[in-house]
Amino acid sequence: MASFADGPESTKPQTLAAAEQAAKPALPSYRDILRVPIPDKLPDHPRVFCTAADLARIKSDLAAGDAYTTAVVTLIRSQAEDALRSSPDYASRQPTRGDFSTAAILAEAYALTGERKYGERCREILLACARVCPTLKTTPSRGRFTDSTLGEGPLAIDAAMAYDLIAGTPFVSADDSRLIERDLLRILGWECGHRCGHMNSSNWRSWALTIVASCGFAIGDRELIEEAINGVWDPDRRGYLYGIVQQLTHSIFSDGIHWERSMGYTYYTASALVPIMVAARNSGIDLWHAKLPGLMGPFEGSAPHEEYGPAGDRSIRAFLDAPFYYAFPNGSLAAVGDSGSRALAYHPIYELAYQEYGDPKYAWIISRERNFGSKVPGPWDLWQPSGKSEGKVVFGDAHDGEAAFQLKTEAGGRCALVANVTIPVDAAVEATGWVKVLKAGGGSAHLRCNFGDQTLFSNRVKDGEGWQAVKAQIPPDPEGKAGQYRQVRLHVFLEDGAGEILWDDLKVTVVPTGRNVLQNGSFETQGRDGRRLDFWSLVHSPKDVPAGEYDLSKDARIGISGRHEAGCTLFQIGGFAILRNRPLDVESTSVNFAFGPYGSGHDHPDRLSIDLYGLDEVLCPDAGSWGYDNPMHLTWANQTIAHNTVTVDEVAQLPQAMSNGIWTGESGDMRVYGVCRLFHSGPVFKAARATCDTAYPGVLLDRTLCLVDNYVLDVFRVSSDKPHTYDLALHGPGQVSSSASLSRLAQNPITARGYAHLTEVRRGDVPAGLCRVEFAEGPRKLSVLQLQPADAEMILAKDPSRGETHSCVIDRRKGPGTVYVSVIEPHRGEAAVAEATMQQSGETMVVIVKHRGGEDRFTLSSSLTGAVTLQRLDGRGAALATETATAGL
Repeated sequence: MASFADGPESTKPQTLAAAEQAAKPALPSYRDILRVPIPDKLPDHPRVFCTAADLARIKSDLAAGDAYTTAVVTLIRSQAEDALRSSPDYASRQPTRGDFSTAAILAEAYALTGERKYGERCREILLACARVCPTLKTTPSRGRFTDSTLGEGPLAIDAAMAYDLIAGTPFVSADDSRLIERDLLRILGWECGHRCGHMNSSNWRSWALTIVASCGFAIGDRELIEEAINGVWDPDRRGYLYGIVQQLTHSIFSDGIHWERSMGYTYYTASALVPIMVAARNSGIDLWHAKLPGLMGPFEGSAPHEEYGPAGDRSIRAFLDAPFYYAFPNGSLAAVGDSGSRALAYHPIYELAYQEYGDPKYAWIISRERNFGSKVPGPWDLWQPSGKSEGKVVFGDAHDGEAAFQLKTEAGGRCALVANVTIPVDAAVEATGWVKVLKAGGGSAHLRCNFGDQTLFSNRVKDGEGWQAVKAQIPPDPEGKAGQYRQVRLHVFLEDGAGEILWDDLKVTVVPTGRNVLQNGSFETQGRDGRRLDFWSLVHSPKDVPAGEYDLSKDARIGISGRHEAGCTLFQIGGFAILRNRPLDVESTSVNFAFGPYGSGHDHPDRLSIDLYGLDEVLCPDAGSWGYDNPMHLTWANQTIAHNTVTVDEVAQLPQAMSNGIWTGESGDMRVYGVCRLFHSGPVFKAARATCDTAYPGVLLDRTLCLVDNYVLDVFRVSSDKPHTYDLALHGPGQVSSSASLSRLAQNPITARGYAHLTEVRRGDVPAGLCRVEFAEGPRKLSVLQLQPADAEMILAKDPSRGETHSCVIDRRKGPGTVYVSVIEPHRGEAAVAEATMQQSGETMVVIVKHRGGEDRFTLSSSLTGAVTLQRLDGRGAALATETATAGL
């Protein structure tokens, strides 16, 4: 059987000095700029994600009868007992991700109770995994037990945790330790972490570092630890592999925006950084307070971007602060790029950070979570396809334990808790649960299991007293083989009418083994005080956290270069300007203006795009992520027309253009970015201007936004040295209508990517002058006044849907250049803005906006150094105020 006694020779780096001497790089190595010292001696086990002092404190609290500690230990012991009742034959199958989770639970139970039976079963699982690991082939994406580094990351955390908690105990022999370290953790660290193809700035590299750090600290491999912290030169790839130091100082810009420029990937990256920060801290490496200078010049092995900002010491704090100042007034987020995150969210990293920094923002988000601001516990999602419904964890009326989940619908409502569960294909499986009817209004409670093209249902409960059982049986696949798995999507429903019910003790049980493979089916992840009931929180969550404070009306700095002034935020390096009219009013209008740089394959071709917020929600959204297995991700979400910006000649901006890749990025010397030319947050109006001449060769995009009261003046100039077709798209809620006379088409005649997905197309020429477009969904409306030149064309259509209704207006112009002037106003009832006119004289443009309170006169210069001046007049023409936004930042 193969083994890696010292790591695969083909993957181990030379000593750094020898490697750099052999490579003779023309540019300085990052090692010459900064290295965080690694202690000569590591602490004894446990040292990775908890310490002996942590365990002593927990046991003291347990002895004192602390309710939270008792609840966590009871839950972990219960989970460990479930694992003991399962007796899988590891010799006949490949270990799964769930086996590593089970090993971690057993190790935690042993560490908390001292009961040897838990530790011995953990040892048995780790040894089984170690015997199998060398026989497995590493996938092209560097997975060993899973398909990739991303899948291997959580698995490696559990493996390192499990080994660390039982290492050195009487039932783990020296031979056992050698086998687990050599043939499991070392292989994971070198093969799945070190050899990951992503070398520097991406979330992939963050997860690779988590593997490297977890395994390195667990087994004391100093080369892995050095790579995890300080990075390392790899002679085989002739590149510098980033450590966490480089990620904190380069992958995170000086204003806190992560290089991939997607809030979803910001949270995802944070999940990878947490274990590294903790393991380092436990071994005496304080990354929270280390002074880390930014990389200010080209250095050998750097990532292909130079937008990390001005000189100065960096820390992870800017990265943690950025989401707070990226948010709209109600906490929602512009889902730019491949982001699934659409709201400011709690993350466990804030619990660690609060203890390091004492920041009241972090206390606020922790307190909100503990007060159940997040109603749906992981790994569940709440699906609400129709009608009004709600769901939340409740205490005091459970089938077993303390917590249950309450679903409530009104007439016509339909909702379900949803989770994905992995099951073996060759075994019968039962999905079970308990339901209690609180109010019977015609609704039906049941389970639904989707797998492949099959759907199975449980019995239905509509009324009755007390807790009632439901069950759905999934037969084995007759062609399935041992070691193969399939995914079941479990829906826990309340539908077909009004009602109020409780769900509890949901399980997905593999019948032959009796093992439950569903996580958190009892909803006991949060105690009554709001802290999560798991080992990580028991070790790391502070007991008492004040209410904290989060206030967008107060000025702040984000990192070195991020600015938050008078309620508006500029991430100059990350490429976002967020204008907020009244930052504490969730109804007031705000706009997120995205200008660059192009972040990565998870960015979208959307330079100078906007996300408009108003009436307590994002009204003009980004296309976001449609899921990488969904063809719409390429043909819609990754097309410029799906964003609120200009498309040229019906082709997406660079680097996407006509590429068939869903993670298309810059290549060679290509750089796609916008430049902020003006940022202003004054008492009368807020403004931002950005330009981009790299999205389309030979085309200059130039957009100015002015936010006044609840409307936005949008001036978008486009110029080129030759004629093009320009399409400015705006996507809004509900149905769209126009004052122009347009023809309904039987089918969409535009077959270009993105455009081909539009339906209910209306199209026609628009007379010169003022045209009103209106989006409407219930009482909410979005009015758009457009100043149209001669020979303009308008297209109205319905966007492709993911359950919501959105439409778009496409303002089409042709020629070497054009100027779009629009006034956008969210409102209920009648719009405040009645009219807009424009006068052009040379480089100077005057736009007059008439509204209920009088009129606003904007003077704008096309010069890149020009100012924007607003003069406010009352209804009689008397001057009320004048304010000028000068070019610059």
